[in-house]
Amino acid sequence: MAVLAAAYVCAGKVALVEDEPPLRQPRTGDASGRIISDKPVEKLHAVNRFTKKEYAPASFDKAGGKFTFKNLPGDASYDLCVDLPGGRHLEGIDLSFTDSRMLRLAAERRKQLGLPPERTHAFCQDDADQMIKWLAGIKDFTDFRRALYIQGNGRRATMLLEGMRVTEFHASKGTVVWRVELWYFENRFGGWEKLNNQEQVLRRERLTPDEWRKIHVEYFPELSVYVDENGFAKPLEFTVPEQADPSRGRLAGTEPKQDTRTHVLGIEAAEESSAPPMEK
Repeated sequence: MAVLAAAYVCAGKVALVEDEPPLRQPRTGDASGRIISDKPVEKLHAVNRFTKKEYAPASFDKAGGKFTFKNLPGDASYDLCVDLPGGRHLEGIDLSFTDSRMLRLAAERRKQLGLPPERTHAFCQDDADQMIKWLAGIKDFTDFRRALYIQGNGRRATMLLEGMRVTEFHASKGTVVWRVELWYFENRFGGWEKLNNQEQVLRRERLTPDEWRKIHVEYFPELSVYVDENGFAKPLEFTVPEQADPSRGRLAGTEPKQDTRTHVLGIEAAEESSAPPMEK
C-alpha cells in the first residue's frame, strides 16, 4: 500500500502542501528606559533566564539612569540587574509561564484548525492560598521555604520562592545552602499541581554563614522587559524604592527564617493581593 500511495503522489494525483508556520521568525529589537534612583547605579546588565545569556547595555547614563540595549532577540523577556552603592542588588524577574511561546503557538494552531480553545480558569486568591499551603507542608532538603511571588495566568501559575538549609548534613559542615527558584503549576480540574522537572534555578549556592549574611537581592517584575515578535519593547521606567523590602528577596544581615507576605499577581479584577505569612 505504501508503494502504491507513493506512486500515486509521484504521478501528480496529490499535491502535498506544507502548512505555513503559525508565527513568523521573531525580529531583534532594542529595549530602553530609565532607572530612577537617589543613589547612582554602579552597574547594569540584562539576562535572559531561559538561555542564561547576559547582555551589556549599548549605552547607559549612570547619572540620569537612562539606558538602551541593542539587537535583543525578539519574543523573549530580559530581566535587568542593577547594582547600587553599599551592596544593594535589584533584579527583574520574568514571571511568565514556562513554554509560554509554545502555548501561544498551540492556541494559534487551534484557531487555524477550527478547534475549540483549551479549558479556562479564573485565577483567584484561593488558588494562591492553595499553593502557599502546599509549599508550607512539603518536606524536602530545605529547612525554610517562602514564596516571594505568585503570578497567576488562568489555569497556570508561576511561583518565585526562596529555600534554605542551615542544619548540617553529611556533605556540608558549617555552611548555608541558599536557593532561589521559579516553580510552575497547572490547575488540573480543581487542584493545583507542580510541574516536575520544570524548575528554573536563579540562585543555588553553598556559602559560609558570613558569606551568606552579605547577600542582598530584591526581585521586581517591573524590572523585566519583553521584546515582542516584531522587535518592539515598551520603554521601562523604574523608581528604586528608598527602603529595602524583605518580602521581595533576601536582605543582608537578616535571620534565615523570614515571615513575609507573598506578592500575588494576576488575580482577575484585582491588580495585586497578598497572602498571609507562610509557616514552616
